[in-house]
Amino acid sequence: MATHPESLAGILRVGPFAGYYQRFEELIAESRKMVLYFIHSRRWRENHGAAIKAFLGRKGTSLEIFLPDLANHELMFSLSRRFEDGPLTPTLVVDAYKYCARMARDYGKPADIWLFGRYPAYSFYQFDERAIIALYSNTAAKKEIPALEVSNDGIFGRFLATDIEDLKRECRRRPPETLEEMIDNVTGEVT
Repeated sequence: MATHPESLAGILRVGPFAGYYQRFEELIAESRKMVLYFIHSRRWRENHGAAIKAFLGRKGTSLEIFLPDLANHELMFSLSRRFEDGPLTPTLVVDAYKYCARMARDYGKPADIWLFGRYPAYSFYQFDERAIIALYSNTAAKKEIPALEVSNDGIFGRFLATDIEDLKRECRRRPPETLEEMIDNVTGEVT
């Protein structure tokens, strides 16, 4: 056992997710690659909209996004029951789909969206050298969410890299231009 297990694990910072605002801005600005996995992350997308657009506008950047599979009714039902804003969850996921489709139209990124069908244990925001992992509560009660900033070469970072590869094998891969059609098929909404 290491004397300082946090250094072996690659944990660089621990704090409430809301306290990472400035760190996200820095990571987005200095990175060439982002891999994002979340349920909808509306507030995060809104808070970092300008930085995300600047990232997408830079040459040589890549973006991969994992979102819930809107067509997976069991998953969407479970997500709706799990969070305080539960009944709004499908609408917020639809908003995330539309956001991705808009970014792809405007910037050509992301090239593909990965749709997951399993209930998520955590969300992540992976960058070139670092990742931020945010835990989910096991109850519907709203509370401060803890997050970790980790080095991609520590235990947590290596776990995340392996998880991303496994997710790509399990998730449905869709080009962003098909997301609006999926919304229409699932919700009956004409986009």
